[in-house]
This record gives sequence, C-alpha cells and structure tokens, in this order.
Amino acid sequence: MKRIITGLTAALALALVGSARAADETDTTTSKTTVKKNKDGTETVKSEKKSTHDPKGMGSTTDKSTYTKEVDKNAMGGTTTKVEKKATHDAPGTAADSTTSSSSTTERDASGKVVKEEKQGPTTTK
Repeated sequence: MKRIITGLTAALALALVGSARAADETDTTTSKTTVKKNKDGTETVKSEKKSTHDPKGMGSTTDKSTYTKEVDKNAMGGTTTKVEKKATHDAPGTAADSTTSSSSTTERDASGKVVKEEKQGPTTTK
C-alpha cells in the first residue's frame, strides 16, 4: 500500500511539473483578410498575419506579413494588377531582425493578354 501511494505521488508530481513547463511558452497567431469587390470589376485584397512566440524567461519573437493585391481598370479596357508582399521578423536583439518586401505590376489589355509586367524582387534588409 505504501508503494502504491509513493508511486501515485511521484506520478502526480511529474504531471504537475510537465504542465507547468507547457505553460511557460506562449504562441499567438492572428490573421485578418479584407476583400473589396466593386461593380466595375475592380477589387482590393489585403491580408495581414501576425505570429508571436514568447518563451518564458526570453524575449519574444514576432513575425508579421502583409499581402496586398489591387485590380483596377486601365485605359486599354483591361486591368492593372498591383501585388505587394511584406514580411518582418523581429527577434530579441537586432542581429536577427529582418524585413523582406517584393512587388509586381501586371497590365492586361481588353482580351486578357499581358501588355506590361514589372517585378521588383524580394529585397531583404537587416
């Protein structure tokens, strides 16, 4: 009987310590997407996401990303599509911080053929 009580006490203590360690870390993710469509065929899409990882006793790490797409009518009867992507990584200290961005613009004529396409590749700053 004494061995069973000792075993149960040890198991309970390990279970409590394990759950306390799991409570030391906090992960949070939020995202938001907005879509606006107009009657004339234009639209805007904006998506934002933020993730935070916060281990107990250390600084938190935050990742943010933004995606924006705009479709507008152009003078040729087609569409002009602009896409922008931005991502930010913020970690403890400044050595691990970075920002990445890219953008592209595509113009189409009335039949849907690509007339002009511009891309600005991913640029990273630290």
